[in-house]
Amino acid sequence: MNDRTLSSAAIVVGGAFLIVLLAAGQGSSQEWSIRRSRITDRVQLRVDRSKPGSQWTYSNEVPLDRFRGLTEAMSHSGRARFEYVQDAGRLICEGRFFLGEGTGTFTFSANPEFADELRRMGYSSPDEQQVFSMMLNGMTLEFARGVQEAGLRASTQQLIELRDHGVALGFIRDAQQAGYRGFLAQDYIEMRNHGVSGDFLRDLKSAGYDLSSRDIVDLRNHGVGAPFLADLKDAGYDLQVPQIVELRNHGVDSRFVQDLKKYGLKPSAADIVQLRNHGVTPDYLEGVRQAGLESLTAGQITDFRNHGVSTDFLRDAKDLGYTFTPRELIDLRNQGVDSRYLQRLRDSGMKNLSASQIIKLKQHGVD
Repeated sequence: MNDRTLSSAAIVVGGAFLIVLLAAGQGSSQEWSIRRSRITDRVQLRVDRSKPGSQWTYSNEVPLDRFRGLTEAMSHSGRARFEYVQDAGRLICEGRFFLGEGTGTFTFSANPEFADELRRMGYSSPDEQQVFSMMLNGMTLEFARGVQEAGLRASTQQLIELRDHGVALGFIRDAQQAGYRGFLAQDYIEMRNHGVSGDFLRDLKSAGYDLSSRDIVDLRNHGVGAPFLADLKDAGYDLQVPQIVELRNHGVDSRFVQDLKKYGLKPSAADIVQLRNHGVTPDYLEGVRQAGLESLTAGQITDFRNHGVSTDFLRDAKDLGYTFTPRELIDLRNQGVDSRYLQRLRDSGMKNLSASQIIKLKQHGVD
């Protein structure tokens, strides 16, 4: 590379790779290259266009039926002339082929009727570079009309961006049929870039969620699926997206939520995260409740779990007639007091002992 100052931006969309390089002092050129694709009836097309101040590169696999004369040109080695034809215009290509691969130069011929029709639809008049972009990304008048009929107020440049990022009319229709009618062009682009599908949008609505595109993208980026969202609603949770993402990031899944509901439990979202982080399961929570400890905080329950206080110990202490505080239960367990020890004390006639008395007995070897 020479010592010219360059800045660059790159976009990967729908299998195409577009690069814009801003440079100083370079000449003008318009070049193409073609090679066979591994996909039947397609070729790998690369187009390089530069002029003082900019360089533009497009590379994508495109169907053979977009060309006129290419099949014949590729069938032999030597000079060739063919055209790449789209609604917005055409590339008139000249060059040479050798063993199915070719290179050469092109001239761009814009279709004036295409730009005229866009203006009649109410779009601003595209400049030459915009028409060139529309030609390469396969922009059609049907697409422009469909965007307009969907009520999407898109500028001419946004039309190009929608197409560049693979936003199809079907995706726009799916979103609107799902009940999302307020999205802007940039919303569709962001969702498409992050793999949001029409099915996902429908499932969100069915689960009772009416979200912004940013929230939808956040859910998709964190692997939050519609079944998990539906299970949250079914369990009585009406959470904000950051709370839902937090649950998912900490391994809370549909089964965890369903088990909570099965036991009639409904801790807060923050408590669920704390409980899950400390390995507290819905079964453990139910065991704590059955032991008569229904008003404990998530912090107290996680303390139980962290100190090895089993639900069997909690239940047995209750059945033996002991009433201990959460702190006392932990202290007892830390000193090695288990259910059998409590049973032996009671069977020996030592009743109504406090936790501190039991601990002293254990520490002095009274067994």
